[in-house]
Amino acid sequence: MPVTLEQILAAKEERQKRQKRMLSEYGTAIASITLNIPGPEKDGPVLRQLCDYAISAMQARLEIAAMERVNLPTGPEAILAVRSGASAVKQIAVSLEDEHAFSRLLDIDVFDAEGRQLSRQTSGSYRSCLLCELPAAVCMRERKHGAEEIMAAVQGLLRQFLAFQTRKISPFAEQTGFLAVEAMLYEIACTPSPGLVDRINSGAHRDMDFFSFMSSSAALSLTMARCCEAGIQHQGGLPELLPVLRLIGLEGESAMLDATGGVNTQKGLLFSLGVIVAATGWLNARNQKVTATSVLQAASQMTGGIVERELNRLPESCGRKLTAGERLFRSHGIRGIRGEMEDGLPAVKNSALPSLRDALKSGLSVNDSLLQTLFVLMTMVEDTTVINRHSPEKLLDWVRPLAESFLLEGGMYNEEGRPKAVELDRQFIDHNVSPGGAADLLAITWFLHRLEEWSGRGSEK
Repeated sequence: MPVTLEQILAAKEERQKRQKRMLSEYGTAIASITLNIPGPEKDGPVLRQLCDYAISAMQARLEIAAMERVNLPTGPEAILAVRSGASAVKQIAVSLEDEHAFSRLLDIDVFDAEGRQLSRQTSGSYRSCLLCELPAAVCMRERKHGAEEIMAAVQGLLRQFLAFQTRKISPFAEQTGFLAVEAMLYEIACTPSPGLVDRINSGAHRDMDFFSFMSSSAALSLTMARCCEAGIQHQGGLPELLPVLRLIGLEGESAMLDATGGVNTQKGLLFSLGVIVAATGWLNARNQKVTATSVLQAASQMTGGIVERELNRLPESCGRKLTAGERLFRSHGIRGIRGEMEDGLPAVKNSALPSLRDALKSGLSVNDSLLQTLFVLMTMVEDTTVINRHSPEKLLDWVRPLAESFLLEGGMYNEEGRPKAVELDRQFIDHNVSPGGAADLLAITWFLHRLEEWSGRGSEK
């Protein structure tokens, strides 16, 4: 709830009383933890988590004699009696306030045993502004930044904190992350995949190979588990989870590029599978049944409106190079993976998953079941990887007819299926065609299949 200036002043007065009581009772230095949150709303689940983070960080570095923790409309607070010299406590407090970008929201005051407050200024340092490198006092005095700009910065820092919190992986997130990495590996191991990197060649690619994808998938293992953990920890609406996932995804993308020497192997899958994995964690944390249908519904809710926000509202000149997805939407109105996620991945739900399950039940190997499902996806996916390399016509008039013909002739159920797939691989390579969009959805299909197997086994125990 919004708070008034009178409430803030009254809370400050009560805090001073608690500080004096703690000093009198323990006779040690004390650290008083509050949050620096501009605006009228100063309490909430995320802010309480941030205060708890600060307490835990202090406890890990110092010997705490006592602690008093309160949640107030004016914000969460804590006072710690510390068995250390005040100067040492202040140094640790300053290091915590400067440790991460979101730490700028922490305000840790330190008092010596006589009640004197230690200041940063005595060591020549100062708290920087939330938005720039100038001292915060200067920007406040000169009113350099507007209220909306400041609140947007605060929200950004809180999202960074939520992303940071996902580094503490729960058992469910660990297992879900394992299934996500398995899906990545199974997709790339599926052979022969027309135009795609697989176990026998690099397809229509010149800058990556089978081992590039092995390294990339390994590098993204922590990212996938963190995406699930983000869903587990999230306490707001599903659309509010997406900006947190983007921050985790940026760290994952950096790890991927480091592992591959700068080659973008799985950026698209990082987004789509990351959303699916986060939706899985979100459902589990709310004791909702985890099925392919419920996960896809949650993913659709999470990404609702993404095409309008990120593509349709894109200014004519956005001051940077457009991504492939942005260019295709601007030139052809193609919604790409954003649109498919927003729609709940109908190709996966209605066609790919039934195809995969039927193939496995019929006795096809995992490899051949995946390959059969890949061709099914190639007949219906608006594959921006193909379109970006060539044109919509290449997808509609060349890729889809070849995939449809393969399936009409029996696909991998036909004993001639494998030789035919090998021949199609050669043709796709000759035409420099890589159905990467279909491959990403194949990985998601396998993940959902395995997730239901795992969830089913868990419900039987």
